[in-house]
Amino acid sequence: MHKLVEQLTSAYAVSGDERRLHDILRSALDGIADEIHDTPLGNLIAIRKGRSSEHSILFAAHLDEVGAWVTRINDKGFLGIHCRSIDDRVWPGLQVVVHGTEPLPGIIGLKPVHVMSHDEMNKPVGPDDLWIDVGLPREQVVTMVPIGSTVTFTAGISKLMNERFAGKTQDDRLCGVALVEALELLKDMTLPYDVVMAFTVQEEITGNGAWTSGYFAHPDVGIAVDVTHADTEGVPEHKTIPLGGGPGIAVGPVANDRVLELIRRRAKAVEIPTSEEPCMSYSGTDADALQLVGSGIATGVLSIPLRYMHSPVETADQVDVDRAARLIAEVAKGFDAAFIGELYGTDTH
Repeated sequence: MHKLVEQLTSAYAVSGDERRLHDILRSALDGIADEIHDTPLGNLIAIRKGRSSEHSILFAAHLDEVGAWVTRINDKGFLGIHCRSIDDRVWPGLQVVVHGTEPLPGIIGLKPVHVMSHDEMNKPVGPDDLWIDVGLPREQVVTMVPIGSTVTFTAGISKLMNERFAGKTQDDRLCGVALVEALELLKDMTLPYDVVMAFTVQEEITGNGAWTSGYFAHPDVGIAVDVTHADTEGVPEHKTIPLGGGPGIAVGPVANDRVLELIRRRAKAVEIPTSEEPCMSYSGTDADALQLVGSGIATGVLSIPLRYMHSPVETADQVDVDRAARLIAEVAKGFDAAFIGELYGTDTH
């Protein structure tokens, strides 16, 4: 799966541009999914059919990455941007890609300290300080970069020690890889009920991809597969889980108690280490939207630990991706008649 990690994280797809990834995913899903659907909003939904389609379980991983949009062009041809969910302090000094009529390399620079006043040196970087220089005069820029063009971090993976790696867009493409890897693990098995893998859109801005995926599939259970904060210098331990320590499991209102118990039970059965994460309100994942579909879907959240989220150096451990995939496959296998009875409080349903 290392190749798929590189393919997906190297692609550019800010919210609204997710279809850029469909060809990569269709190729990876070939032979391991019984059906593949492209929905009007842009979700890609893969279905592995079970013995019965009376019930189904859905796993959702979002395709979109954090980025920015061009909102203005000044008289020098520099591009002003609006960014969402990215700390303004991350941008200065970065190389970026501007997705206009063609991809343009750009940089975001700040005034050198040599020509700053003391007040400017002590002032935090704000959104109005962020300008992209693509090296072209304004006359060319206005024809090549329509307002609303997207901006992404430059792609590239830095391989660290012990199967760890860093780069853009590990959030949430690693979880997309885990869904594909789980289907690969399930390909020769006969499953009790349908398993739906939803590669969703717009999680970073609206959650509408998960919401519409839920209406598409009408599953009994919906599990968001996303990243969470891994142990990081300067962050309180209780707000993180260990990098390399296996997936996180959300505990709280977003987690249906029977779904939570199913995940715990399957992880214990195959000795996959996990960490439990308190989540007392919104989870910030696709589960928040899935809960609201129809009369409500029983949800859960599985998370891959990640350092430096929403930056160009998001850092992950391959062992966590593989363990997440194994746990997804185990939960899918455990979604059977006995569990359906537990979920609905009956012996049979």
